[in-house]
Amino acid sequence: MKSIIAKITTFALGIVFGVYVFAGDNSIYINQSGSNSTISVTQDGAGNVVEGIQGTGTGPTTPSVINGNANTVTINQVGTGNTLQFGIQTTVANGMSGNNYSYSVTGNNATAVINSNNGGTGTSASNNISVTQTGNTANANINLTGSGNNFTAVTSGGSNNSVIATIKGAGATDNITMAGGANNALTLNQGVNSSVVSGTAVTVNSNGASNAFTFNQDGGTTGNTITVGGYSSGITPITTLAGSSNTIGVTQSGGYDNTFTLGLTGSSNTFNVNQTATGGNNTANIQSSGSGNTWTIRQTR
Repeated sequence: MKSIIAKITTFALGIVFGVYVFAGDNSIYINQSGSNSTISVTQDGAGNVVEGIQGTGTGPTTPSVINGNANTVTINQVGTGNTLQFGIQTTVANGMSGNNYSYSVTGNNATAVINSNNGGTGTSASNNISVTQTGNTANANINLTGSGNNFTAVTSGGSNNSVIATIKGAGATDNITMAGGANNALTLNQGVNSSVVSGTAVTVNSNGASNAFTFNQDGGTTGNTITVGGYSSGITPITTLAGSSNTIGVTQSGGYDNTFTLGLTGSSNTFNVNQTATGGNNTANIQSSGSGNTWTIRQTR
């Protein structure tokens, strides 16, 4: 038996806004314009879809749109084969109220696409986006453009899950946890051949086997960092990347800074680090425990 519960509450602050929600065949279509709105959606069953109203009859290809500032959006999907297409637009500057977006999915074969800039136009700053995946073969594709955005992803209790995030803008903070399971994959592209992305911080914790982690991050002038597993100033890591046969690839380029920190426990792991700051900085702190690991590190100042 399938059920859909959708609750949408909106509060307008002197601007025109609209909300359109249609529920049928476990599909919800959303187009919201305005600020300080609260949107909560729960779908329970197989083949659930959240998408844009323009997608009617065309499949889950058109993103739902939340256009405005200080909106709170919570979407929960339970069941197999769920799909989410979502676009978020804001016009605020760093330090002001962007949108708070939370998405959770429990079940196998889920697909989620979240675009904080909905097509790459305008400014989408100071957003907080949280994604939780529980199950197997869940795939999340996240795009964030603008300053001061925060991204959190948690994948747990399953295998063959993936998170792909493309983040452009200064002052971004990313926290990713991949717990349990095997053959999970994370790809994080931060900046990458755009203008210098400064003041960014990436933290990753994981346990499991045969997982793959790929990080591509531009250099900066106020301290870009990537931390996998954690590392203390002493000998013992704060936390660790635990598991065997994992692969870690890190590339950080010029503009000074670049810091990579790794705490690793397990065997037959492979990691490749290439940091090029061109003129200064570059730091690699690594604590590894296990046999048959392969390291390749290149740093250029």
